[in-house]
Amino acid sequence: MSTWAENRRADRVAAAEQAREDRRMLLEQRRADRDHDARLRADTEQAARTRRTAARAKLTGWIRAHVLDLMFIPVIVVPAVLAWTAMAVYGVKIFGAPGVLLPLFSEGAMWVFAFAVPMAARAGRSTGWLHTGTWVFAAVAAVLNFVHGAEQPGGIAHGIVMALVSVGGVVVHQLVHAAPMRTRRTRAERAALTVEREARRRLHRVRRAAVRQAAAQVAPDGTATLIYRPGTFVLRGGFGPRSRLVPATVPGLPVDVPGTDLCEDLADEITAYLTALPAPDVTAAGKTSNPSGRGQTPAVEVPAEIADKFGGYVARVRAAIDSGKLPASPSKDAVRKFLRIRATHAAVVWQAATHNDGPDDGRQEVTA
Repeated sequence: MSTWAENRRADRVAAAEQAREDRRMLLEQRRADRDHDARLRADTEQAARTRRTAARAKLTGWIRAHVLDLMFIPVIVVPAVLAWTAMAVYGVKIFGAPGVLLPLFSEGAMWVFAFAVPMAARAGRSTGWLHTGTWVFAAVAAVLNFVHGAEQPGGIAHGIVMALVSVGGVVVHQLVHAAPMRTRRTRAERAALTVEREARRRLHRVRRAAVRQAAAQVAPDGTATLIYRPGTFVLRGGFGPRSRLVPATVPGLPVDVPGTDLCEDLADEITAYLTALPAPDVTAAGKTSNPSGRGQTPAVEVPAEIADKFGGYVARVRAAIDSGKLPASPSKDAVRKFLRIRATHAAVVWQAATHNDGPDDGRQEVTA
């Protein structure tokens, strides 16, 4: 019996102990839930405060960046509202109830173009036609408002006021937003742009002159191809169709000799003709043999273009032969390249310089 009572007493003690433990765990769970809820509320409130702070900072920054735009809002909006209501009344008077839509044509079209101008400018698109549309519909709105105001008791004075009010807002908007001022260029930048424009204009004139002077090669099938003459030229003859390209020599650049093969063939013929001429009587001419052993200089016909330079050319060629710059028996082409003169002139100099030596000053007997 005592054993049963003791067991029962132990069970009651154990049950009471379990109940106390359950209550303790329940209280701890409720306390943990309350702490969790408090943390959630604190996080939510902090996130809300952060969002409100960011929104206020964004709004403040936008206002600070658009203070000038905000200042112009009354100047833009008030005339637009007045003109819109006036046109709505006028439309009802003319068209009846559907006439309330008249401002969508007069005022609405003007403002659509006005808003499209800065949007296209920011996107980098052309704004020329948008500007045109803005001012065309601004004129339409001004005329409609003037007609409406002229019908009022005030007459023309009311019409002028209503016309100015109708376009005042869009004028202010375009002045502020349509064409922002660019940074003023420096004097050096303006000068460089001026030179660049002049270079483009001159290049265009040169190309037009080259096209006018180009030859045409016609194929058997009838197609034609323009053939241009390459070289260095200057523009002469004024503007328009009178301008033409004239060959020019630029210091430091090689001289353009058109038709080199033809000139060389002609020079060969002239040389052969001069060689076939009978040698002059050197005794009668009073010439003495040259100490170098080349003999006396034959009489040659010197072109009038180089008559004053002929002796110097001969002396330069002989000095080049003596110094080794030219071979002992240079060709006509070598003489031409050395002196940088025409092939016909080089042939005469070559004959005088290589066949016989003249006096010490490089001059020779010249026939009339």
